[in-house]
Amino acid sequence: MKKFIGSLLLLVAIFIALWMFRERITDTFSWFGSQEAVTASMGRAGMWGPVSFFILFVLQVFLAFIPGQVLMVASGYLYGFWGGFLLSWLSLVAGGEAAYLLAHRYGRPFAEKWVSPGILTRWNKIAKGQGITFYAIALVMPFVPNDAMCYVAGLGRISHRHFSIANLIGRGMACVITSWIGAFGLQAPTHVWIIVTILALLALLTWQLARRFQGNSYAL
Repeated sequence: MKKFIGSLLLLVAIFIALWMFRERITDTFSWFGSQEAVTASMGRAGMWGPVSFFILFVLQVFLAFIPGQVLMVASGYLYGFWGGFLLSWLSLVAGGEAAYLLAHRYGRPFAEKWVSPGILTRWNKIAKGQGITFYAIALVMPFVPNDAMCYVAGLGRISHRHFSIANLIGRGMACVITSWIGAFGLQAPTHVWIIVTILALLALLTWQLARRFQGNSYAL
């Protein structure tokens, strides 16, 4: 009975707090949904801007209401293509690694704190037996719950090493696209096109060499 009363009082206190600060909460959600607002705020943050971006990128893997795409485009706009790309890529990779390791360590009860059980069940079935290529694509495609796939991987049979490769590739492709949009819109200097093309070819060559020398050790 004491536990019930304590839980009831806690819920009442939370409800009162939410009501008292409803305007600030609404403003916060509106801020996250506005690319212009995010860009303006981070621009005023100066040297703390990249640190704030890094923290938000990592948190958005755990908190679904933080829109990663908005942050990725904003970082490209503020820090240019390469600065925005590296910032968003490294941050998202770090967040994905944390989600994988925590889900792998603490299991489904932990994952369900951040991802709905229905999504976990559905994508666990789809991802069963899949490897690097599947997860790399899943982490970049818009119709796939990208961040949730980090938890799915942690609960699945893909090794940490293979997931890390997929994480680097998938997040990298996503960050190239969004940083490009933030920095150049639909246009870019010729030298950027050349460098990106060379990097893409090198990535493809590295992937093919890895498959040849490692044989079946890389699950497809």
